[in-house]
Order: sequence, then C-alpha cells, then structure tokens
Amino acid sequence: MDSIEIEAKSVAEAITIACEELKTTHDNLTIEVLQEAPNKIFAFMSGRKARIRATLMPAKAETPPARTAAAADSAAAATRMQEVLETIARHIQPGASVEVRNNDDGIVMNIIGDGSGIFIGRQGQTLEALQYLINKIKVRYGADAVPVTVDSEAYRARHDESLANLAVKLGMKAKKRSGPVTTNLLNPAERRIIHLTLQKDAELTTWSKGEGVLKKVIIVPRQAEKSVNR
Repeated sequence: MDSIEIEAKSVAEAITIACEELKTTHDNLTIEVLQEAPNKIFAFMSGRKARIRATLMPAKAETPPARTAAAADSAAAATRMQEVLETIARHIQPGASVEVRNNDDGIVMNIIGDGSGIFIGRQGQTLEALQYLINKIKVRYGADAVPVTVDSEAYRARHDESLANLAVKLGMKAKKRSGPVTTNLLNPAERRIIHLTLQKDAELTTWSKGEGVLKKVIIVPRQAEKSVNR
C-alpha cells in the first residue's frame, strides 16, 4: 500500500502535494494529519509546518457490467414462455417439464416426458402445433424477434438428419435420371435443410415451388436446369 508523509505550510497544501506525487485525487487517499500548522500570526516565529500521512486506497474491484434492459426483458420473456409451455405439457402428461437453452437460431424449449412420443405426434405435428402456439404467445411478452423452437426427445435433430439423408438420395436420383426430382410439401425449416445439404454439390441446383407456407423443393442437375420451367 503506497503511503507518504508530506510537510507544507498548511494541511490543504500538503494534501495537494500528496495527490501530485501519488498521481491520484483526494477521493482515493486516506489522510492522517500528523501535525497542524500554527496560526499565521505565529507561523513565522515557530517555523513549524503542517505534516500529513497520505495513503493510497486499494483499487476497487471492478463489478461486472449489468445486463442490458433488452437482455433482461428477453430472459424474463423466455421464463414466462417456459412456464406457459410447461403448464400445457403437464395438462397433456402430468410430471412433464421443460428445459430451455439458447442457440444461434434463438431459443430451444425441450419438453421432457416419459419417452412415449406423445409431444411429437405423427410426423412431428404435435410439436409443430405447440411451437406455433408458443411463437404466437411470445408476442405478448415483447419477444417477437426471438424465434422459439419446441422440441422433445431430440426429435428435431433426428428429423433434420433424416431430411439431409433424403436430400442426398434425391440428389443422386436427379443426377442418375438427368432430370428434376421433387420433394413432398415441406415447411420453411425443412426446405432450408434440403437446400443447404445440396448446396455443397456443384452438379445440382435447387429451388422451392408452390404457394403458401408449405412448398416443394425441386432438385435439378445443372446441365438440365435450362430445360426445366421454374
């Protein structure tokens, strides 16, 4: 701990000198007056000066920055949506719970049940319905910009892997027949997986066709692209 003793004509002058020598401000010093200066009338006769001991206070530990209001609001909205989904899930299956995690695409809410697949439904239809409902409810909590994915029993990962495998098979089929191959109707997330998987294949091109939310993906060899109407 830095500490110095200073003599000067007055305590105030001694403090000023201490601040200069320790390169800090008065607020960061602990001042101990060792000797007061005499009254001005007697100062010349006595020759006595004021003397202080100035000690530099230890640096305050930096406190972590507070979360921004936006981050706090987002976290609160996620908690409320988790509570809503958990209430719905427990009406379907008592004892069910919901875990929440963040990823690059937004918030993932994973329903934990008894493993029977009741929250998945046929071809994930129950999950899609729950996800649609939660994404509608979230607008009430001011979290409209944050997409929410509802999952259960790692269905999303298994389904994505299945779609990627399907894309590869259809791509091979398109190249073998030198003509277009079409998928069934897919939602935007499913189409994105098909497009991204085949994007790596320089011999193929893909595009979506149809109206509304559900559309088909057309997979065509590049050499035959000009002969196919989009």
